[in-house]
Amino acid sequence: MIVIFGATGTIGAPLITTLLTKGIALRAVTSDASHVAALEAQGCEAVVADFEDAGALAQACKGAQKAFLVTPAHQEMGRWKANVIQAAADAGVQHMVMSTGLGASPKAKLTFGIWHSDSQELLKESGMDWTLLQPTYFTQNLLWQANNIANENTYLDDVGGPVSWVDARDIADMAAEALTSEGHHGKAYGLTGEEALSGEDITALLTQTLERDITCRGVSPADARANMIASGMIAEVADAMVELGGLAPKGYLAGIETTVQDVLGRPARRMADFIAENKATFGG
Repeated sequence: MIVIFGATGTIGAPLITTLLTKGIALRAVTSDASHVAALEAQGCEAVVADFEDAGALAQACKGAQKAFLVTPAHQEMGRWKANVIQAAADAGVQHMVMSTGLGASPKAKLTFGIWHSDSQELLKESGMDWTLLQPTYFTQNLLWQANNIANENTYLDDVGGPVSWVDARDIADMAAEALTSEGHHGKAYGLTGEEALSGEDITALLTQTLERDITCRGVSPADARANMIASGMIAEVADAMVELGGLAPKGYLAGIETTVQDVLGRPARRMADFIAENKATFGG
């Protein structure tokens, strides 16, 4: 039995699909009871557990041999992960795969790096075998701009530099590999795509695929922060996002990891293909 925390999220949803095709017995954990029926319809057990509810977390982990853990970006995500790690260790889970972030380490100086590093160290000290997935910005974040692109023909560049975007489905495939194959214990995998793209590069891809002119418009850090807060993001997380994005103009988010090719034996998914798959969403 593998228990999946974050089952309905950007990584968790495709991970469940992949594992079910392999015939793996799954327990999907969600904090929203309205998702239970759909998860069960896919063929997995589904339970409701809030990251704050120690009893529910313990029940979610009961009888599981392996676990996958990811949480939303939130100022409490360190405590949430600590709660799950404790519940899993107490329940006898043998191996946990956890998604954190690229650059997370005890030497990290950025807020997200520090938050993620603290969780990584807790997992390493838990007594469970562990595998860490450390992705960069998700390709799926482009969907946040579907309205701007479809209705205003504008891509808002809120980082101002090249980013080696990674498709969340590649993260999910890496998680599935780590959970079902040997040789991944004690490994930390940095995850990126195979190309670093600037705002202008993404705009060119959108223009080509949608067959109409898309304009790239830069967004200042202050405006980016205000937009994130207006969309419902907690101020502390918005600050951390702006801090992270500030690395892009210096080229620090453009590094390429070959992990997907090395581990899965195939190229990482490309932004151009993602745009083509979602052409209708972007008004094409």
